Amino acid sequence: MQISIKQQQGSMLVIALFIIVVMSLLAATLSRVLSSTADSVANEVYSAKAYYGAESGMDYGIYQVLERKQACANFPNAPTDLQFDISNEVGLENCSVTITCQSIPVNNSSLFYLTSTGNCDGGKIIAEHKIEAEVKI
Repeated sequence: MQISIKQQQGSMLVIALFIIVVMSLLAATLSRVLSSTADSVANEVYSAKAYYGAESGMDYGIYQVLERKQACANFPNAPTDLQFDISNEVGLENCSVTITCQSIPVNNSSLFYLTSTGNCDGGKIIAEHKIEAEVKI
């Protein structure tokens, strides 16, 4: 049984078309995976920046309470904001920190409730971390 050349005409065209379609699908899938990986990395970076900004703000707030011992005494029932600017720090560009402090009288001592919120705005990615702590003096 011999296969003539006329019966084989056009088979390479079908095979080539099939290979082109498969390669295009692989390229599109790879592109989508790489794009989602880049977004994931950007999310992680901004999340870490927000966390470290909030952590720095909390350290500053605890320092203020321990140094002054009356940091929130003028506002016993309402939180007050402490000033802390990180916008010029390398690595924390487009980030801000808000620290609130509330004084709660407890027997013969004071309890200070601190909240530090770090926000980083990267355009389409916005990350926020909140840290809370209590300091008793």
